Amino acid sequence: MAAVDFDLRFTYVLAGWEGTAHDANVLADAVGRERGLQVPEGKYYLVDAGYGAKPGFIPPFRNVRYHLNEWGNNPVQNAEELFNLRHSSLRIDIERAFGSLKRRFKILDDAKPFFPFPVQVDIVVACCVLHNYALSQGIDEFILPEVTWTAQPIRSQTQQARDHRATVDRRQQIANQMWADRQIMYEMDNFESTDASGSNTQGTTTSNTQTATGSKAKSLVCWTNPMSTMMLGFLADLVASGKRTSSGFKQCHHNQCAQVLNEQFKLSLNHDQISNHLKKWRKIWGRLIQLKNLSGALWDEDTCTIRLSEEHYVGHCANNKPDIPFLNTPIEHYRAMETIFGSTTATGKYAKSGNDPLSIDLEDEGQQSELNTSPNMGESAGKAAPKKKAKLVHNEDDPLVTTLQDGFKMMAEALIKSGGDGDDLLDGLWDALDELKGFDDEHMAHYYAHLVERPKIAKAFMTLSKQNKLVWVGRFMEKEFGMVYNLN
Repeated sequence: MAAVDFDLRFTYVLAGWEGTAHDANVLADAVGRERGLQVPEGKYYLVDAGYGAKPGFIPPFRNVRYHLNEWGNNPVQNAEELFNLRHSSLRIDIERAFGSLKRRFKILDDAKPFFPFPVQVDIVVACCVLHNYALSQGIDEFILPEVTWTAQPIRSQTQQARDHRATVDRRQQIANQMWADRQIMYEMDNFESTDASGSNTQGTTTSNTQTATGSKAKSLVCWTNPMSTMMLGFLADLVASGKRTSSGFKQCHHNQCAQVLNEQFKLSLNHDQISNHLKKWRKIWGRLIQLKNLSGALWDEDTCTIRLSEEHYVGHCANNKPDIPFLNTPIEHYRAMETIFGSTTATGKYAKSGNDPLSIDLEDEGQQSELNTSPNMGESAGKAAPKKKAKLVHNEDDPLVTTLQDGFKMMAEALIKSGGDGDDLLDGLWDALDELKGFDDEHMAHYYAHLVERPKIAKAFMTLSKQNKLVWVGRFMEKEFGMVYNLN
């Protein structure tokens, strides 16, 4: 997340949050930090619709045209469309800023991210700092000109109609598929509910229910607890072996799991049924994370239990009956869910803003230990976790860190040298002028001020012989005051 002013300078940067994190969570982290994002009094940040309307942050109207140049010559029709048009025109600057940043630093655009993740975060923050410094020296060829920048190209009415028709057709296809999946999930939930109540003892059931697209649904499965246990265990083993990709399980993984279940329970499962059942457990995991963060909730690591006081438990369950199986009782399959879903939950563990020091790590007071990587861990039922403190880490083995450190050191030295002490007053300057006799004291004071304002001329003056100094002073007096002095 980044904030940009209208001069394309980054006024705030928060890097390191996972791509799965919601925009609202990232913004809450930025605002809640000790040196986080500050909104000037009486001012607002223009944000996209993902952040929502909050004090100090104004998004565009939802379900209202935004980039109106995509709609040909149609003018705005109401106040909301006019607001969105002005909103879009102003927020173009942030797109220009990111475009210029990526043009200047290609490592942010097309380089393979093979560096450790904390180093990648430092690179993003460092590039934004250097971008701001480069802009302070003037506009260069990496800045995208405003006159040539458009968010989207203007299309003809024929192109608009064709794109609109294709989009509408695609939307209908997605809607039909979503409805078909919903019907399948609805039937599966009914079968699972029947199995839980004891009225249905069969392991599998086949249905020929028609879907929204007119095709027959695939065979429906009544999932038993042993089947779920085997599925979660198999997928957890895949994660532990490093076979799952960063985007999740592939279809081949679901097929392997279905094959194992088919051999064990004499079924005919396919990869879609494994994927659908896995979605159910993902929802359960998401709810567990929310329950662990309840105010007053304690987490018992040994028994995998979320504990609430009796009064808190009764009050919460009265309004949230589906949470009863997960509170004050050991959570079944928790370890397997943690292995499968825990590493893909956005935690913002490595998030870092431009106000934070680069290359920091966390260290326990008294001794160094590894960080707990399970997401959003609640308070332990035993003793409280030791406090953490920031510590600068100098990794001499990482060539990128070493290169960055050397580069910043050289840049700092160059800036100090260029800013330098060139404006310091030269020692003995007035004494050198006082030795030159025959000039009016008031005129000599003016020449002294002339040299003080021009350090380079003053340094050259101090290297001259006495006779040449008299020539320099005489010329100045004649030019400035029209006085001709006899220097013999």
